Amino acid sequence: MLSTKRRRLVIILLALLGLSSLAAATYLFAQAPYTLYDGDTAVTLNGRYATVGDLLDAAGVSLRPEDGVTPPRDAPAPPGGAIQIERARPVSVRTEEAARTLWTRQPTLGAFLLEAGIRVQRADQIFADGRALPFGALDTAPLPATLEIGRFHTITIQDGDQRQVVRTAAQTVGAALQETGVTVYAADGVTPPLGAWLTPNLTIEIKRSKPLTLVVDGRVIQTRSHHANALDVLAEAGVGLIGFDYTRPGPETLLKPDDVITVVRVTEDFVTVDQPIPFQTLHQANAELALDTQAVVSYGTPGIQRQRLRVRYENGVEVSRTVDGEWMAQAPVNQVIGYGTQINLGVVDTPQGPREYWRVVRMRVTSYTAASSGRAPNDPRYGITASGRPAGTGVVAADRAVVPFRSEVFVPGYGVGFVGDTGGGVRGRWIDLGYDEDEFVSWSGYVDVYYLTPVPPPDKINYLLPQALP
Repeated sequence: MLSTKRRRLVIILLALLGLSSLAAATYLFAQAPYTLYDGDTAVTLNGRYATVGDLLDAAGVSLRPEDGVTPPRDAPAPPGGAIQIERARPVSVRTEEAARTLWTRQPTLGAFLLEAGIRVQRADQIFADGRALPFGALDTAPLPATLEIGRFHTITIQDGDQRQVVRTAAQTVGAALQETGVTVYAADGVTPPLGAWLTPNLTIEIKRSKPLTLVVDGRVIQTRSHHANALDVLAEAGVGLIGFDYTRPGPETLLKPDDVITVVRVTEDFVTVDQPIPFQTLHQANAELALDTQAVVSYGTPGIQRQRLRVRYENGVEVSRTVDGEWMAQAPVNQVIGYGTQINLGVVDTPQGPREYWRVVRMRVTSYTAASSGRAPNDPRYGITASGRPAGTGVVAADRAVVPFRSEVFVPGYGVGFVGDTGGGVRGRWIDLGYDEDEFVSWSGYVDVYYLTPVPPPDKINYLLPQALP
């Protein structure tokens, strides 16, 4: 019984030992190193990778689509095997149509041209890395870094009024002009520029320079230029315009030989100018002053209106001033004048005896009758005054704003008059004395007019009569 148990234990131990050996062998096989050849560089990696692509990713190797890998990226990674990377090389290809860079693993120029689908004609000019290459050597020539393929071009050279059509194998505008014996100078203009590549049916335009004179900053500069407007000429001569600077003639004028271009330097400055602001005169009633007298309560002070002017100078000479800003630097102070409201009564002798008056005003005096009032005799209002009384002796016309309407006045030499008319043109300090037709007396000049009592209510009194006589 014991011997059977021992046999079973020995068998189990042997089985475990075999499994351990198999696991160790499998681990060692899985950890076999990979060798990665990238050109002349060999890199060894340890690990376990499912595909070649996984191995390349782990190694941090980036590939272009044109690069080659053996085995391919999707193949299983061979433990202990070698992986070969064949890098594509760039080739800069310039043709008549365009310039581009292509990548290839072809070893020869002929194989590359076939792969890229580039057809080369026997008459084409081929330059590999800057060296001319015969057509028959394409198949065996090593792959170059730069490849230029050119053909003979038909070009037109327009030199002023002269025009010539030529065929050339030159590759640039400058080389084509030199080949055809056309000489250009530094100030001449060539379009396209001398270094430009030739293209089929290209037209080369040459603009010959002309003598010009520049007047700038007090200097006179003699120069030549092919440009047709002043701004291009100045830029070519290294003369800059700043701010509002301009030229005479302007850029819209086509230049002719021996024209003079004057640069006008424009500068601006600012100055301030003050203008007085008149003060207003205010009137203030003063019961301590007699009627028709005035006194200054407070004097006025003019204000200051300040302007900022933009002054424009051209070549140092002032040419204009414009208002750039305006504000009140100092407000005016109004003047206050007191006018009297104190009424002092007096007595004047009239043909009807002494009468009391409350005001005396100097006025212009005239006289009128119903016939001179301006109405026709057949007018229903003929001879009727504004108060309704008939016009005639004893009725006078005055400005309602100066003499209270329907009051009485005394005029020396005329007598007492009733202010019952206004008169069409009687304005201000003016009184028009009414007369009957058979008593008419012509008046002119000036007279003192006494305002007879009773004194009107204060709101009916004009305390500020016009100062000027009509």
